[in-house]
Amino acid sequence: MKKLMLIALTLVPLASFAAPPQAFNFSCGKTGGVYSDGKGSVWLNGKKATVKQSSPTYWEAASEKNVISIMREQDGNPSISFTGPNRIHGVCLPEDEVSFAPASQKKAEAKSGPSFSCAAVRKGSMEELICQSETLSALDLKLTETYKQALVKSNNNSTLKAEQRGWIKGRDDCWKADDKNACLSDSYQQRMSELQSKYDVK
Repeated sequence: MKKLMLIALTLVPLASFAAPPQAFNFSCGKTGGVYSDGKGSVWLNGKKATVKQSSPTYWEAASEKNVISIMREQDGNPSISFTGPNRIHGVCLPEDEVSFAPASQKKAEAKSGPSFSCAAVRKGSMEELICQSETLSALDLKLTETYKQALVKSNNNSTLKAEQRGWIKGRDDCWKADDKNACLSDSYQQRMSELQSKYDVK
């Protein structure tokens, strides 16, 4: 009986030790973006990383020459930092505007549509028009990818983020236009050109 109790006691910490890092979507400066599905898989810049756990609250995800350190804080939130080639290192920050999930993961999460969820868009909003148009949805996805590349090039620049939020507000002013779809299309094309020119991205 005592042997069984000892086995049971040793199994408890082992079970908690095997827990995967929680789901997160963080930007790591020039290193790029890191995404966790909360099920044990982590991607860095869309490439699946090798995850190793060294304690119940600490993991490392390695991809090429980059290493992402993942720590679960006492409040349950992740604390993430990175190290890369030439001794670059820094702290990763939560990213709400761009998803760093790989293409296959994004496809699983949303079979079609723009970069944002169409489930809760306001009726009559410009986002609803985008959701209803395959062309505008494709433009939104393309701009999101361009913006993500610009974020990496700019080292997660806060001014760029503020400019993007301002652009979204300007895009939504297309409700005033006679041809709203054309206005939205022009807005997306212009923003993509600006980002491509300023940050030398595709």
